[in-house]
Amino acid sequence: MHLALVIPALNEEQAIAGTLRRALAARAKVIAQTPVTRMTIVFVNDGCTDRTQTIVDQTEFAEVVKVNYGRNRGYGAAIKAGFQATDADLVGFMDADGTCDPDFCIQLVNRLEETRADVVLATRLAPDTQMPLIRKVGNRLFATLLGVMSGRMGITDTASGFRICRRSSLKWMSPLPDGLHFTPTQSAICLLDPRLKIVEVHGMLYKEREGRSKLRVVKDGLRFLWTILFSACCYAPLKTMLMGAGGVTAACLLLAPLGVFLRGSDFLSPGLALVWGLMVMVLLATGLVVHELNFLLMGPRRRVGPLERIIQGVMDHRRLILGGAAITVAGMAALAGLALAPPTTWAAHRVWLMVGLILLTVLGITAVMGGVIVRVIWAVGEKQKAISADEYQVVIKPDPLTSGRQAPLPAGKRPAPIPQPMAANH
Repeated sequence: MHLALVIPALNEEQAIAGTLRRALAARAKVIAQTPVTRMTIVFVNDGCTDRTQTIVDQTEFAEVVKVNYGRNRGYGAAIKAGFQATDADLVGFMDADGTCDPDFCIQLVNRLEETRADVVLATRLAPDTQMPLIRKVGNRLFATLLGVMSGRMGITDTASGFRICRRSSLKWMSPLPDGLHFTPTQSAICLLDPRLKIVEVHGMLYKEREGRSKLRVVKDGLRFLWTILFSACCYAPLKTMLMGAGGVTAACLLLAPLGVFLRGSDFLSPGLALVWGLMVMVLLATGLVVHELNFLLMGPRRRVGPLERIIQGVMDHRRLILGGAAITVAGMAALAGLALAPPTTWAAHRVWLMVGLILLTVLGITAVMGGVIVRVIWAVGEKQKAISADEYQVVIKPDPLTSGRQAPLPAGKRPAPIPQPMAANH
């Protein structure tokens, strides 16, 4: 087993020599105490403008694999370049600022093998950690939010910059960004994608960094939050949109009494009800369509519960299109009848009836469009499968008259492809 430890650096002249020395010294311990039989240290210069590269070029670090950029491309880009510089079975990365201990690779590798995980990270939130308070609080908040989104609360440090991954699992984590939000994005994908498993190991002493930090708490914190929310929309869309619908409902309920307070009447209520219905409908439709996209591309979850079976029954494109068309026609006919009907005893409720019928009509149109989208997603998925696996490869049937030997083809003739069964829609 070959392990490559990538150390990306941007202007780390104060810490890089000590970091590389400790990484090189850790190799013998890692090989002796883990299944790893070979360990490579990879340094990536992410556009350094100080003496970092000069220090790394010293003969002391001749065994280090060096990747040198001419300009700054980003923390994530540097890590990915380090992965590409080696064919190791396990690829890890560690910050170059002196905060992490390379010897901790022993615990990470062993935990990775014990749990058969895809990614293992070293949490930096031990009681004696030297991490600044505001970053500790931010990491806890992000970890809690991601745990709620994914339903997996085991990870406490989603932005840890010291982790080891299986090379064979990297393809399931794409795309990963080039910036500092590389680590929370990878953690979010691993927690939200049912095909991946991520674990963490406690006990590493996190030291105060040497030199100036590149992290901007507010700017990068907002980027981390966006990353988590977007990943949740990709991998847990229905849960995310339901939470959004809950937020819209709460906002409308808070605004509803405003008309009574300002005007002494509930003139806002019908408009708020219409807005609420439309927004909730859009959110839920988006969640269902993206959920179906995940189902078609990644397959069903490992454990398919009754709710998933109901969703797949509802999301059949034929049911959506036919049912949505019927609902649309019924809603439009009822609206026309309401507009043409003479005032009666229910005239006082005409506005509310119109709101309900408008929402019913929009629901039908949404169902029709959802059915079309689901069908297109399925067709695109089937096309992609046909491209990656040649469906029409040449297959020559044996000739029974030649005792199973391959029958010769006439000159200039190509064998007709054997018809393949069409992939049935789910």
